[in-house]
This record gives sequence, structure tokens and C-alpha cells, in this order.
Amino acid sequence: MTTDRSAGLDASLKSLYETTRPHILQFPPSRRHVLASLIKTERSLGDVEIPPETLKSKALPTIAKGDLGRDDQYTPTGFSAQEIRAIGRFPDYSILTGIRHPEPVSPTWDISKATFRPYRPFRWGYHQHMALMKFEPDWWVELEQNYEKTMKARLNLLEEHSSRIFFQGPGADLAARELMEMLLQFLCRRYPQHFSLSNTNTVFHNRLLNTTTNLTTTPPLRVLFDNVPEDYAIMLRNESDGFYYLRAAMVCSSVGWHIGQHRDKPLRAIHAEVPDADRMAMSMDRWFSKMGTDAPVNRCSWSIEDWEAMFTTPEIEADWSRSAFARDPERLAVGDLKLRCDAQTLRRLPLSGAVVFNFKAIFTPLEELRDEPYIPALLLKVLQEGKENLITYKCVDNVRRVATEALQKWAAEQVEQGIVPKDWEIGTLDESPFFRGWEEKWKRQPGL
Repeated sequence: MTTDRSAGLDASLKSLYETTRPHILQFPPSRRHVLASLIKTERSLGDVEIPPETLKSKALPTIAKGDLGRDDQYTPTGFSAQEIRAIGRFPDYSILTGIRHPEPVSPTWDISKATFRPYRPFRWGYHQHMALMKFEPDWWVELEQNYEKTMKARLNLLEEHSSRIFFQGPGADLAARELMEMLLQFLCRRYPQHFSLSNTNTVFHNRLLNTTTNLTTTPPLRVLFDNVPEDYAIMLRNESDGFYYLRAAMVCSSVGWHIGQHRDKPLRAIHAEVPDADRMAMSMDRWFSKMGTDAPVNRCSWSIEDWEAMFTTPEIEADWSRSAFARDPERLAVGDLKLRCDAQTLRRLPLSGAVVFNFKAIFTPLEELRDEPYIPALLLKVLQEGKENLITYKCVDNVRRVATEALQKWAAEQVEQGIVPKDWEIGTLDESPFFRGWEEKWKRQPGL
């Protein structure tokens, strides 16, 4: 009878604990069941599910420096320190993640002529939400004709701004190494004519920059910064409260802020200034806690600018604002405007359990939209009828006025030319985040 009462009390306390701190015993799905494919051993691996209580009480630290040499420590995805040591360097991440390797680009692919795909992530009805899309394994990293120029600009920014752009906390070592291995494995398979590994995966060769990197002596995130023209932010599950915190990052494409401002902040605090973020905070925390390694997603945000803004913040420059404020409004023309798309991927790393954002800023002259079916009318409706706080966040008044005038003209042209039916009920396109016929337009460019 006493035992029953104790069990009932323990269950009640656990229920109360989970209600007041709902994420503390919430862990992501594990991929331990693939261990037998990666480690040759006589004993069975991956069959036993690690209880949440064990994952909590024996968590590998993320706030302080972890020690993978110590046994009986676990990551949020259920891998023990012993298992991670046994897996070793550069395992087959297609097995670990459940996501296939990318297909190699064509042997005739020419980076000097390559361009980004034409992202047009416009939606109607328009309201703020995560806008998640299916992950495409071949496009985790997109290389294009400005690769060398972009890499040089990033190095200059790092030299000038240091920790505002690049940092790593003491508990992010495993996640940083894992991300590096996954990305280098991707690059070598997707672009084999330009990248390779040698000396049992301890040396990385970049034939675009004519560089060779010793992976045993170069910090993993520095390897990525020197070779990959995209931004990364690593969120780790805090072992004391179950929420995800920013523990490492390399971000060069921030306007009005810098990633150093958000170091060690939880997810909801990082997005506090995004319109309607408070309404989304709980669902984002819940989604992060349950996201599977085999379920990465894409998303794409956008804005309209009149300059190619990359790294500007109030802390660094007194006049950091978008240049429309400083320019004579009467001189602003549609030829000055650019669509900025931030194409993003969110994916969980299989061993560390980290959730990684990566994103790239893509600028396109707004005039490119003129002949793209349905796009002018769709974007016009968003600018004219979208929620005001969301639209002012995406473009300032002068830019919005000039863009609206041009879009009205282009939308009418498409109706006159029979490209768009006059009675089309404007809505999100089936081809989103692209548009009907985008591949034909994109592939008409040399090199594709």
C-alpha cells in the first residue's frame, strides 16, 4: 500500500513538473537504430530506447565544455559518448540522418555562369508563420558565380567585426565538428570537380580557392567559414530547462542586428523583434523540441530593398538604415529596387541533437519579376493588403510606393497578354517558392 501511494505521488509530481516545464523531458526522435550499420560489434546496438529521465540526468553538457572521453553521457538524440567515439570521424551521414546524399552536378556545370534559383516566396493570405517547405537534399548549399567574391567579402567582415559575426560556446564542440563533417561530405559529393578529402578524411581540398585545410588542426567552424559561402547558427538543447539556445554561429548577412547580440539567448528571445513573434513563440519551442533528424525543412523570407544590404547594424554605423531614408524620394526608381530573399534550411544534427539554421541572402532586380507569370499580381496584393506591421517590416514607405506602381503596371500587362486570366483569384502559387515556368527561365542562362 505504501509503495502504491509513493508511486502515485511520484506520478503526480512528474505530471506537475511536465506541466510547468513542458520541455524538460521532451526529447527529439533518435536515430540509434542505425548504429548496427555504422559500428561493427558483437553486441546489439540501437535496440534499447534511452529513457527521458536518463537523457536528462546524464546529459552531455552544452553550457560548459563536454568531455566525450567520459562514459555514460548522452546527447538529446540518445547517443552515448561511447557510441560517438565508436562511430568516429566522417561516418556516412546519409545513414545517420536518413537523408540521401546529393546527386553530383553535371560534369558540364560551370560555376562562373551559375546563378541561384529564382526564389519568389510570396503567399496569400498573408500572415506570419514559419512557412515551412520540403527540404531538397541536392540544394542544401548552392554555389554560384560570385563564390570567390563572396568568400573574400566574408573574410574581410570577420577581420573587421570578429565576435559580432563568429563565435562558439564551450559546449558546442560536438555540434561544430558534426556540422563540418556533414557539409564537407555534401560539398565533395555535390561538387566533386571542386572539392575532395584525402589522408583518411583529415585534409580538405578546395580547388576553387586553391586551398588545402588540415582538419585535425583547424577549428571546424573556421573550416566552414573559409570554404562555405553561407551562414550558420547552431541551437543546442539546454540540459537544465529543455529549451534551445544559440551556442555557436557564423553569420555575415544581418541588417539592423548582428548575431553576437543573440549569443546564448533562447530561441524566443532571438525572434522577439520579429512582428507577431510572441504569438508564435510557444509553437516554435514545441516544434524545435520534437523535430526529427530525418525531417529537415526549408523556408524563405523576403524584403524589398534599394541596395544590396549585407552587414549593417546600429551599433557599428550611425546611419545603418536602408538607403531609401537618405535618398531623395523623387529620385527613387524601380531600377533601384531589389528583391532580397533569405533562403533558409533548418535541420537537426543526428549525434549532438543540435538544430542548425543555415541561410543565404539572394538579391534579384525587382524588374526580373515583370515577365514571371502571376508574380506581379501576387506581390502587389501582399503589399497593398497585407498586415501593416508585417509589410513595413519588409520594405520602407518610399520603396513600397515605387514597387507598387511598377507591380500594378506589370500585373495589367500580364492580363492583357493573356499570361494571367482576368478573373484569377489571387493566392499562393502551387510552384511556391518559385513560379510557373521558373526552370525554363533559369536554365536559359549560360552554364545551366
